[in-house]
Amino acid sequence: SPPMTRARWSGGPGVWRWLSEVWAVTAKDLRTEFRTRVALSSVGLFALTTLIAVAYSVGPFRISVEDRPFLLAVLLWIVVFFAALAGLDRGFVKEEESHTAPLLRLSASPHVVWAGKLVFNLVLLSVLLAALVPLYCILMGYRIELVGWFVLLLAAGGYTLAVEATIVAAIIARAQGRGALFPVLALPLLLALLVFLIEGTTATAEGSVESVRASLRAIASLGGAMTVVSAMLFPLVWND
Repeated sequence: SPPMTRARWSGGPGVWRWLSEVWAVTAKDLRTEFRTRVALSSVGLFALTTLIAVAYSVGPFRISVEDRPFLLAVLLWIVVFFAALAGLDRGFVKEEESHTAPLLRLSASPHVVWAGKLVFNLVLLSVLLAALVPLYCILMGYRIELVGWFVLLLAAGGYTLAVEATIVAAIIARAQGRGALFPVLALPLLLALLVFLIEGTTATAEGSVESVRASLRAIASLGGAMTVVSAMLFPLVWND
């Protein structure tokens, strides 16, 4: 696309040129999404429907006080994970459906495409978390004692979720039945992250700083490892 071409040959230091290319890929996806709202609608409707169903069937008063920190953390992240899986594959799937993937391969390097799609998924997840988590805490009466640590947990967990979802979406983009394949392949990778996030969220509700730190270290390690592996693997997946 013209914006991508201008960014690619804009000159200047290498890092800034690379960042401008990444932003060109992200901006293209954001413009498309704001026109069609496919991913936002999928994520938003799934999250809202699931949250209403959970609040109606479980509610804040059907769980004993001592069990609330853990069980409400489990429900929160299950809602977030499945809502995210409803739309995080769109970054690559729409390229294949609209037959723009070959042009994107010619216009940008694999790492630029990977980083641009990752930033797009991060924006989508940020919107989801910013809207869903406060509403969940209000409807379910979920009291967070360590709010600052909880925000850090959301940021680290959201980044790791976006990294893992991005590489899985790239792998299944050209497969038959990719809509069903995405959650099937993503869930095993996300299982460890889900466990760490539940433990960390429970600790923020209970006020245990040491447990939150341990969970954050585990999530940061997992996110860092997945970032390196995804960056190494993506050129093979994208150019195959």
